[in-house]
Amino acid sequence: MIALKIQNVKNFMNLLLMTDTFDHFTLEDAVIKTFATFNIDGLYDSSFFDSEQDSEDRQSFDSYTPWGLVRHNCTEIIKGKHTPVFMKYVLHGSKKDFSDLPEYADIKALLMIIKYDPNGLTVTTGTSMNTFSLDHGIDDLWDKAVKELLKNKDVAFEEL
Repeated sequence: MIALKIQNVKNFMNLLLMTDTFDHFTLEDAVIKTFATFNIDGLYDSSFFDSEQDSEDRQSFDSYTPWGLVRHNCTEIIKGKHTPVFMKYVLHGSKKDFSDLPEYADIKALLMIIKYDPNGLTVTTGTSMNTFSLDHGIDDLWDKAVKELLKNKDVAFEEL
């Protein structure tokens, strides 16, 4: 697990909300506080879509909603002249990116927690496993993958 302080908040938020950079992630949870607090539960509700579309969509993600499906809604909530007071997004990385690892079946979630408050913007990584392990190899690989993603998108950060 690492915590990264994002140097250019506007650049990062543009990537998160206005581009498809994170669309292959899924959303577990979001909290956006403006004039009111908006909570989004990212659990995917298959009853909303017809069964044919749902079965096609479900093959590509876990039990949470793809970020690309809710990104526009989050953008609409924060549009306007005022900066939000607080935002937190809990995203899951795709386990398919690590399918060649022996511990793949034990990975419950590859987490990226994005938190904005008056002190700035931080990205914290984490992993959740189905079984206990003293091996932190998955953690290290996930931390490296998140840092590489940010570097490839020219997002400056400082490791805390």
